[in-house]
Amino acid sequence: MNKPKLLAATIALLLLSSSAFADGFTNTIDGFTNNGDGTVTDTKSGLIWQACAVGQTFNAAFGTCTGDAKTYTYADTMKLTSDFGGQTDWRVPTISELHSIVHLRKVNPSINNSLFHNPPAGWFWSTSVYASSPSLVWAVSFDDGVSKYDSDGYKGNDAVRLVRGGQSFYFDTLKLVDFVDNKDGTVTNTKTGLTWQRCAVGQTWSDGYCDGKAATYTQADAAKLTSNLGGQSDWHLPSLRELQTIVDYQTFNPSTSLIIFPDAPSNEFWTTTPKAEVADNFWIVAFDYGQSSYRSKTTAYSARLVRGTLSTTGAATTPVVSGSVDLAPTITGKPTPATVNGNITFTATLTNKGTATATDAKMSFGLPKNTVSLVTKPDDCNFTGLSVVCAVGNLVPNSSITKTVTVKMTKAGGLSFGVTAWANEKDVNMKDNIARTTVAIKK
Repeated sequence: MNKPKLLAATIALLLLSSSAFADGFTNTIDGFTNNGDGTVTDTKSGLIWQACAVGQTFNAAFGTCTGDAKTYTYADTMKLTSDFGGQTDWRVPTISELHSIVHLRKVNPSINNSLFHNPPAGWFWSTSVYASSPSLVWAVSFDDGVSKYDSDGYKGNDAVRLVRGGQSFYFDTLKLVDFVDNKDGTVTNTKTGLTWQRCAVGQTWSDGYCDGKAATYTQADAAKLTSNLGGQSDWHLPSLRELQTIVDYQTFNPSTSLIIFPDAPSNEFWTTTPKAEVADNFWIVAFDYGQSSYRSKTTAYSARLVRGTLSTTGAATTPVVSGSVDLAPTITGKPTPATVNGNITFTATLTNKGTATATDAKMSFGLPKNTVSLVTKPDDCNFTGLSVVCAVGNLVPNSSITKTVTVKMTKAGGLSFGVTAWANEKDVNMKDNIARTTVAIKK
């Protein structure tokens, strides 16, 4: 046996192992396993990824990906199929799933190349449609990890990496059943193990609402923020991974749940995560649409505090649904088209389709920031500056209640107006708790 060659091979293997650790993905820390067959398993979620991008070929003898990735329009992407590793249920990932393999300490490409060999940089498609426009689709750039909609819409050409399986650990939309209201201005996500302050820093929790305006800070000042809310003192600024868990990609302005985070501003929020190879820049999440990007640490943005440790097992339990409350709002807006600075009346009807009484039910009309002004509201509803919240009281099965608000739009375009509903009980069908309508605004 040639000992020098054996020594060289051993050194190469050690370097590969240390590279996997340095890159930030290891079996014990981040829960990713290279299966050695062209697939990578995320043990947090059960997702199984193809190690090669579509268009590349997996070389089983060397564990490598050869060739170049292909790019596709969104329409062609959604037609892709694969029979790899004896499995045929491969699919295009959602935006939340795609975020999970971004390597935040690497650029060009921002992915672990010990798990995903010879990975291309550039934009990768998700299946997630942009909430404000069904002609735009979310994508992630593996140049630097930034996420946003593909500016060319369905006609753009992006790369694709396929995935299969999963235990629904990554969500595009927030599920109220996963959150426990601690009745002290905090809420705990049972899936992630994180407890969040329901108000942004600068706002004040008061009787189920967040009063006031969110403050802004440089990143350094945001990282120093402390709090004793709920009798706890270990609150901290979230990491990017943590903050992304409260983005709801199926809504916008704000791109989070106004039930879980009432009066949430559509601002950019700081994280503790520095941007790799870009000095003095840190990651932010913009809660107008939910995109992740990075900014100079000297710029002033908002902050929301969190406590706890992000779960790496996905094993948290979901609360048992109590009763059979099913709140379902509908909303219409007239006139349409409307005119700039002309009155627009939105009528929302809330129905309890369940078999149990919804106690202390509420409806919330979300007002888009800066472009809409309130004209009239019901006397029994509270205007917070960003929303009109109406206390409905107890709503028995198969009963309804209607509320109307009138607003003015200050610029031409499309006004998307939404209403959300909730009660003390767990809702058996969270998908219909939010309703939206769009009114065209002409000059």
